[in-house]
Amino acid sequence: MRLYVAAAALLPLITAAQAEDLNFDVRSGRTESKEMYIYTDNCVSSGQFRTKVLKEPDHGKLVVRRETFIATEPPCQGRKFVGTKFYYTSAKGFRGTDHLSVSLGYAVDTSELRYSYTTYDVTLNVR
Repeated sequence: MRLYVAAAALLPLITAAQAEDLNFDVRSGRTESKEMYIYTDNCVSSGQFRTKVLKEPDHGKLVVRRETFIATEPPCQGRKFVGTKFYYTSAKGFRGTDHLSVSLGYAVDTSELRYSYTTYDVTLNVR
């Protein structure tokens, strides 16, 4: 079974770093994924996140890829967006809690190359 959560949101344009805790239930030995992309009011893609892995998982493998997604929810349903997809695979036979941390940045002002970053501290409940 594949975990599929789209985080399509209108994000405020701020420059201060933010932090957010996320929790996911995942199945042992399976590759699970989460996609993240953002778009503006008029359904224009904000592009791929600048991604920094701050802490790798202790009991599995994390892979980060740039991918293109098609929005499934209104108002931008059917539109393509470039984003970032995270893949997690637990170590064979591992069951328990794993943790990782990533920082995602999106452009606030491309002319000055300024980015706003949000740090995600992720808890994975591996069953």
